[in-house]
Amino acid sequence: MTTTMSSPTAGKKSPALEPPAVQSPQRSRPWGLILPAIVVVAGLGGAAIWWGIRAAEAGKEIELVDKFTVQPRAFRVTLKEKGELKAAESNQLKCEVEGRSTIIHLIEEGAQVEQGDLLVELASDQIDDRILQEELKEANALMAYESAQKELEIQRDKNASDIRKANLQIDLAGLALDKYEKGDWQQQLQDSQIMIDQATITLDRRREDFEASKELYEKGYITEFEFKEDEFNWKRAEWDKEKAERAREVLLEYTRKADKAQKESDLEEATKECERIIKNAEAEEAKRVGTLDARRKELEIVREQLDKLRKQKEKCKIFAPTPGFVMYGESGDSHRFFRGDNGQIQEGATVYERQVLVTLPDTSGMVVSCRIHESKLARLDMGQRATVEVEGIPGKRFTGTVSKIAQVADTQNRWINPDVKEYETEITLDGHHETLKPGATAHAEILVTTVQDALAVPVQAIYTKAGHQFVFRWKRGDTEPVEIEIGNTNEEWAEVLEGLSSGDQVLLAFDESHKRMLPDLPSTGPLPEMPPEMSSPDALPGAAPGETASGGRRMRGGGPPTDGGRGRMSRRAGRGDFKPPSIEELRKIPGLENIKSLEELRDIKDPKVLEALREAMTKHAGGRQRPPSGKVDHTEEAVEPSESQTDSPSGEIAAETDDATATAADDPTANAETATTEAQPG
Repeated sequence: MTTTMSSPTAGKKSPALEPPAVQSPQRSRPWGLILPAIVVVAGLGGAAIWWGIRAAEAGKEIELVDKFTVQPRAFRVTLKEKGELKAAESNQLKCEVEGRSTIIHLIEEGAQVEQGDLLVELASDQIDDRILQEELKEANALMAYESAQKELEIQRDKNASDIRKANLQIDLAGLALDKYEKGDWQQQLQDSQIMIDQATITLDRRREDFEASKELYEKGYITEFEFKEDEFNWKRAEWDKEKAERAREVLLEYTRKADKAQKESDLEEATKECERIIKNAEAEEAKRVGTLDARRKELEIVREQLDKLRKQKEKCKIFAPTPGFVMYGESGDSHRFFRGDNGQIQEGATVYERQVLVTLPDTSGMVVSCRIHESKLARLDMGQRATVEVEGIPGKRFTGTVSKIAQVADTQNRWINPDVKEYETEITLDGHHETLKPGATAHAEILVTTVQDALAVPVQAIYTKAGHQFVFRWKRGDTEPVEIEIGNTNEEWAEVLEGLSSGDQVLLAFDESHKRMLPDLPSTGPLPEMPPEMSSPDALPGAAPGETASGGRRMRGGGPPTDGGRGRMSRRAGRGDFKPPSIEELRKIPGLENIKSLEELRDIKDPKVLEALREAMTKHAGGRQRPPSGKVDHTEEAVEPSESQTDSPSGEIAAETDDATATAADDPTANAETATTEAQPG
């Protein structure tokens, strides 16, 4: 991108710049008179030349130097940028098929289409195969889901039955305990008391019988056997009573407690068993429910994937949503032709998801998209007016307005030169232009400001020293330096705010004798590092792609420049290891004597200064690449240039000797040792 500022009066020549008219001698004079006159004129001319040279050596002004008369004028300050037309609004149709796809049908670019027309068709063979596989998965997932449903129903029925049985056991155990407390225990207690009572009554009877038998036996009425039998019955009755009492004691102390504890334990165990059955039922049911949910989700996933594949198959065909004409790729995309396997969007090419395949631009509103370098961004503002010329439409100019300025630098082309920061800017054209087509190259001229009725001088008349601007004013045959203050500038004119008046005449060319007339100014001190775009000779403005600023060819693989193909060089002499000349060396270059900052190198416009700067930087890089005495530094890897890059040794020595001689002639204070080193063969 180039900043260009034009002047309405640039096409007119100033009267001060027009050379005086030369009248041819009359041919009617006789040769006898002409020849002596020629001799006299030649003698006078030689004397004039001799006196002119002496005057130049004495620092006096030569009358033949061009001069410019300062006067008010108007000129425009503009930014000229190259861009591309694109539609303000457009429908971008992207590839929505996942992964990579192959185009099997593609409508012709530039074709006029109607809504619903088929534009692109992508291959769907793989999608069809996946649909068949997913349909089989769907059938299996559906069967598993239905089976899980039935298993859940069976488990719920079984759980209900087990819980009912467990509750029944609790009820039975409770009834058994209640029966024992209210029935069996009371019956056992009553029976034990009855047994004691019966034994007591029997004992009393047997005691009475024994006492009666004893009286009768003593009187001899009964036999001893009968007496002994009554005594035995009495003893047995005592034993029965003791047995009944002992049984009651066992019943109260042991049997009662054991039976009650057993009944209570049976009830507790039944209750706990019921709780276990309920928990197990809940666990089994939760397991079956989880299995059912898993089968449901599997079925949903399979169906979603199947539905997605079916939609993907539908998206293999792209139809026109609106009428329009077809453009491949994205409108305004600088890489839209680098698509697919072989570099273009075409049938058989491979495309990717989210890639713009076709754009249907709305040509009723058009914009010019261009990229503005960061150094010019301060001059740019929203709403600035611009004129646009479109290649292919000669003689017609369109008007527009700056409608968009990117907030961050564009990174699309950073891989080409990461040091260049450019901001995408759009200019909206006025009116409707149905005939304009997106993608056409456009040249925009953005009006920054217009300088009206202001004193101005040509930029070549200004000399800068230590940040101060000077002109050399010519007055009555004498020259004096005048410091001026400048305002708006373009590539031709500079507005003069102070220092000159209308009618003053300034020199358009000056030499060292004029520069020595300037006052001494303080040094600016140390300078910052070299800007990235000035970090190598081939990075200077004006260097053609693939060759250095000095005309040499670049080594293959992005290596250092060959300096015209002379000699051997190190790989480390490329841009990464290049060190710019010091400020003292730069100030030796004509036009850079008063440079204050290396950042000023970006603003150099004078072709002569640029050429001198390129030569100085190339010499500087060449001097570092070739060690003295023609020896190769073995600490660096040497690279032999190709045959096409190598000149004859004699030509190399002669070229380098001429360069060193020219440097010494331009700067008498230059180091003689440097010139000697430059003249040595590499």
